Amino acid sequence: MIQRHQLGRVPPKPHTVFRDANDKLLMEQCVTRQGFEGPYSVLYFKSPPTDEFAVESMTIPGFCPFETVAEQPLHRRHVRTQDHKPAGDFLTGRRTLMVNANMQVGICKTAEPPRHFFSNGDGDECWFIYSGSGFVESVYGILPFREHDYLLIPKSTPYRLHFEGHRGTCLVFEGRGTIGIPKEFRNEWGQITMYAPYSHRDFRLPERLLAFDEKLHGAAPYPQVTKLCDQLSVHMYRQWPYEVVGWDGFVYPVAFNIHDYQPKTGLIHLPPTIHITFSGPRFVICSFVPRLVDYHDQAIPCPYGHASVDMDEILYYVAGNFTSRKGIDSESISLHPQGVAHGPHPGTYEKSIGVKRTRELAVMMDCYEPLRLTRFAAGLEDRNYHVSWVSHESGEADSPGAR
Repeated sequence: MIQRHQLGRVPPKPHTVFRDANDKLLMEQCVTRQGFEGPYSVLYFKSPPTDEFAVESMTIPGFCPFETVAEQPLHRRHVRTQDHKPAGDFLTGRRTLMVNANMQVGICKTAEPPRHFFSNGDGDECWFIYSGSGFVESVYGILPFREHDYLLIPKSTPYRLHFEGHRGTCLVFEGRGTIGIPKEFRNEWGQITMYAPYSHRDFRLPERLLAFDEKLHGAAPYPQVTKLCDQLSVHMYRQWPYEVVGWDGFVYPVAFNIHDYQPKTGLIHLPPTIHITFSGPRFVICSFVPRLVDYHDQAIPCPYGHASVDMDEILYYVAGNFTSRKGIDSESISLHPQGVAHGPHPGTYEKSIGVKRTRELAVMMDCYEPLRLTRFAAGLEDRNYHVSWVSHESGEADSPGAR
């Protein structure tokens, strides 16, 4: 929902007669948000996307359904997703780590080519591509992606991800509601402001329409996996249901690379609010990128200890210097829950004085409702993380950007 976009042919007015080259009347479909009050797109299908003839149930254990831990004592946590081995495709390889009423956080490490198209009717998705490149194949067309891209996939969009060599590692957010640009980054006309951390030019949109290819898409029947109320169903189509001659509107997938995020620096250390990238109902997604740090001559660049008593915070470490957290490596996820103070490890706060730049790369998500761990996440947990503030050896340096 960045700006109006159009691919292919559309009639001069919506809801009017529109035929293909063989004089066949095309099926118009309106994809609307918030009933008919929000953003929308209008698509023109060669074959009606309503001709499904069978519905079957499906399960992907660890993703849908998932099981939360029976007990979750209150303490800081570290989930080592780097210990999970690649398996499955962009859908069957997904695993859910943490959940609340508005957000589900998961990972995906692919090892196979994609099979089914997938439509998430539970909410918008935000993929962070930790490693790998390829393209999104959706009803809105082809959208290439590369390493360290965010991919925003609107709710109920049929799509699948193709990775070069079938290998990719991703962090996945599923928001129960719209994941998009925070309202404070838009002016009253809807344009992204000049003081936002990105511009319209930074977002990449679908490049060309999707066309049926039997080698790529197989033969009938054509299955689509749909998720709703944390249950999966497989819908079978006799005709390939994703080919359109054109569409226009505000609803479609987009890509944004984290390295295009424009960080802010202050005289003294600023709160993580300045790193907000996307937002949704009662949560925000933030980007920590290499940047200059605070420039007051007595500034302490290392984050101050804090107790954010209304929010849980997770941080997904991507690249850079993580020595502020003992045992933290690339692909680690820390969970610092509300109700427990957190901050830099002993000895690191003072050592950050005089540091001019941080080279850390990380993705953060803050949410109001407490997160529950799944049994899958518990199996990857570093059980000693909470007490590492006591056992941390003195003298280890801190990364000024670490939370």
